[in-house]
Amino acid sequence: MKYYITTAIDYINGKPHIGHSYEKVASDVLARLARLAGKQTFFLTGTDEHGAKIADYANAQGLEPQAFADQTYKYFEEAWKNLDLSFDRFVRTTDPDHIASVSEILKKIKENGFLYEGEYSGLYCTGHEAFLTEKELVDGVCPEHQTKPELITEKNWFFKVSAFTDKIKEKIEKDEFKIWPEAHRKEILSLLEQGFNDIAISRPNVKWGIPLPWDENQTVYVWVDALINYVSGIGFHGDKELFKKHWPATWHVVGKDIIKFHCIIWPAILLAADIEMPKGVVAHGYLTANNQKISKSLGNVIDPNDWVNKYGSDAVRYFLMREIAFGQDGDVSEEKIKARYDGDLANGLGNLVSRLTNMIEKYSHGEIPEIVEPHDKLEGVLEMIEGFRFHEALARIWEAIAWANQYIDETKPWDLAKDSANQEKLNAVLSVLGAEVKLIGLSLAPFIPKTADKIRKAFESDAITKIEPLFPRIE
Repeated sequence: MKYYITTAIDYINGKPHIGHSYEKVASDVLARLARLAGKQTFFLTGTDEHGAKIADYANAQGLEPQAFADQTYKYFEEAWKNLDLSFDRFVRTTDPDHIASVSEILKKIKENGFLYEGEYSGLYCTGHEAFLTEKELVDGVCPEHQTKPELITEKNWFFKVSAFTDKIKEKIEKDEFKIWPEAHRKEILSLLEQGFNDIAISRPNVKWGIPLPWDENQTVYVWVDALINYVSGIGFHGDKELFKKHWPATWHVVGKDIIKFHCIIWPAILLAADIEMPKGVVAHGYLTANNQKISKSLGNVIDPNDWVNKYGSDAVRYFLMREIAFGQDGDVSEEKIKARYDGDLANGLGNLVSRLTNMIEKYSHGEIPEIVEPHDKLEGVLEMIEGFRFHEALARIWEAIAWANQYIDETKPWDLAKDSANQEKLNAVLSVLGAEVKLIGLSLAPFIPKTADKIRKAFESDAITKIEPLFPRIE
């Protein structure tokens, strides 16, 4: 069974922040779980590097756009490696095979009769690199960027999205194209019901972009260019066997602000090019920092590398997946991650593994007595993860951790060890705990892979000894 998962690719107009990390870690959890289940897995992430905004940023630094992109994408790739993301490819929209894929797909759409030339007049937001409708403005300004869009009239090539809305709607209603959570599914169906206008797929006067193959005065609209990464990243141009092996995508994981592009425009592009639609889109909420929107102007941007350097990658991964219900908005802060680190990781999991390995070394010659099956404290965890209920899965695992710590306190193995007549009972206690902790470690593998690996190695060794602290105290 195949499992192809993608994240949104990040626009390189700034460095990665904790909001970017949230989506990437969730996608990595799903990819790791799929691999553990033996599925043929491919995990794609990357960077979005074209557009007028990037050219402006490059110019402000005295760089050519390509040089700026070559410098900036590394911040994202390195941040994701620091968070132990297990991506199979990091795609860039300046990659030659991506550029070739964009040209190939648009030529096919034109051949199929779904592109036409026209004039468009609309309100253009540079921050979004997109045209906005009057409905999307608040008091005449873009609510996200707090800027007034510019009224622009220009000649473009247009894509007949309207030719595919009925087909997309039918796929959603038959659950052949899944949208999660349900509220966003209803939102997309409502948009499709209202009718969806054709969209411009090119811009004149934007030099930093992919030229249209048949009109070099126009470059591909940055959003269309970016969406095509999902097929270019798995060999659409250049490795058709790899493409056939992995497409269609199982899940596109994106922020709720871009579901219109992923649930309507992207499927329409694929259908117009005679390519199968993806199987589903998962939308997550926004993160705030200390209950404020994360923004440079407020000075509350959290660099994920800072938290990784202080708490470790596993702690950051755990915090992001435990603190917030995926699909909803959530708040993060240094105070909150510190509380999770001390309470859940150091005092909960770390303390349990330390206590148990110490007792097995002292009372059982470093071996777990193989007597009983583990208590079934982790029922439903797999289904919770597959259903994007990451916080619930971790809460269930921590219930098992709390139970195991309490079981130690109640059975008092240190007292049982004082009398050889209690050896059978002591063995049973250590057997129950050993089996339970091994299962806990396995269930944590998608979330905190380094720690899970330490637990696995500790309990697989010929002679179990007290483990080094998994989460050392941080002052």
